[in-house]
Amino acid sequence: MKILKPSGNYLKRKAYQYLILVILCLFVFVVIFLTTDPISPLYIDLGRYDNARVVAMIVPLIGVLVFYRLHRGYQQGFEGEKQVTKVLSSTLSGDYFLINDVQLVAGKGSNIDHIVLGPTGIFVLETKNHSGKIVCYEDSWKRVGQNPFAQARANASIVYKVIKASEIFESKPPWIQAVVVFANKKVELDRRKAPSNVEVLKIDELTNCITRETRRLSAQEIESMSKEILNAHASC
Repeated sequence: MKILKPSGNYLKRKAYQYLILVILCLFVFVVIFLTTDPISPLYIDLGRYDNARVVAMIVPLIGVLVFYRLHRGYQQGFEGEKQVTKVLSSTLSGDYFLINDVQLVAGKGSNIDHIVLGPTGIFVLETKNHSGKIVCYEDSWKRVGQNPFAQARANASIVYKVIKASEIFESKPPWIQAVVVFANKKVELDRRKAPSNVEVLKIDELTNCITRETRRLSAQEIESMSKEILNAHASC
């Protein structure tokens, strides 16, 4: 597999930023706590306002919990994307191209996690790194925040528009398969009611899904589409 664009540092950077906020909140809590201890050199006698200081201690504690949860979410997302890239690069042949962390719409904050282009088709991947039991029932999910189906379909539609506008294909561009892939091997998926137009996969099922398709794209078509996607990303 040829990796045309490596994973970016967006998720890693966000995880680091929230970790810094966790540390700052802990520091503020410790400072306030030390002002309540009479033997501490930082002790401050607030008299009747001591109750207000107790309330002030709660705020940074809440911040620690909130920011740590956000830190863990971004960190897990970053690790999940790395795992998907590792699996694809080690199992797909050199006929396939991988483009990671792509933004194709100017002014929009959300990125496309992975785009795979190869002789068997075009695949737009939305990566999740949850563990435990995940239930997907049509467009409803349990234990997953934002709807991955909606994310995957929207991203596939964006890629389709970029390829269609490029006029690489004289007729209608090929179907683009939206995929939601769970990178954590400890996940348990209940996908009996998943929509038929979105693949919901465990990471060890991903390569088979990509290689089993029967659509045939030429090497020139694959290369041309890859260039168009990279150009669209660069212009955003």
